Amino acid sequence: MPTYIILAAMKGRFVSDHGNFYDNFQMMGYVDAQDSRTAVTHFFDQSPFPIQWRDVDYLWAEELTAHPQNGHHGDYDRVYVEQLRERWERPGN
Repeated sequence: MPTYIILAAMKGRFVSDHGNFYDNFQMMGYVDAQDSRTAVTHFFDQSPFPIQWRDVDYLWAEELTAHPQNGHHGDYDRVYVEQLRERWERPGN
């Protein structure tokens, strides 16, 4: 089973010591899973440490291999936190 690194786009911006603004991305952890979406879902459902999910805009996973599909830096397969939360709020769950 492949190992994925889980990354998150945080709400808000990073300000450098020189006053420059940057998007704020965080490395969240590693997960073994069948695919990137499953890796993100598993991390969300069983995060190894407390996370204030309201501070996270979306997550994505990159497989830890040299592969042409890697290195897209969240341009594809974004999984928004609201989508993950909706699974638990649907009737019948």
